[in-house]
Amino acid sequence: MAEAQDSAAAVNEDVAGTRSAPTASAASAVADVAPAGVPAAVARRNWVRRTAFNWRLFLVRVLAAGVAIILTVLIVPGLGVSSWRLGAGGVLALTYALLVAVLKPLLEFLALRFLVATYGLVVIVINAAVLFVLAQLLDQLIVYDRLWQLLLGGLVVGVLGLLLETIVGATPPVLDTRARS
Repeated sequence: MAEAQDSAAAVNEDVAGTRSAPTASAASAVADVAPAGVPAAVARRNWVRRTAFNWRLFLVRVLAAGVAIILTVLIVPGLGVSSWRLGAGGVLALTYALLVAVLKPLLEFLALRFLVATYGLVVIVINAAVLFVLAQLLDQLIVYDRLWQLLLGGLVVGVLGLLLETIVGATPPVLDTRARS
């Protein structure tokens, strides 16, 4: 009976708006229970929050992916562009960036078991699959002779994309750079 009266009083206080805010000691008790977390994970979480809907970061990633695919086509033997018409590089870069933004995360999710089992080597196959879809979408713009050229292109585009995104700052920090107190 006493418990029912206490809960009824608490509800009435909530409705009336007279219930007091939690004290500082209650907040410190919650902070003591919550794990501090790994500094790198905290820095990554903060970076993701700041950049969740940043259109400039999206544009930088699109440009980095575009430059990576163009350099890959120029570097890998047997993988090339049939003709560098006016705007062909832009179409190639934009289409690849859109495929990387949409198709690659889906393929990585579907191949998650194999990503873990092979320590990430499946990413090369996924990049090669994205290159294959790019070659099919852009009919006769990208040409290749053999499958190994797509696999080598997947490796090169992955490494170049990682390097370019790291250079321009489009990847989250690895370590927490804040001073520890």
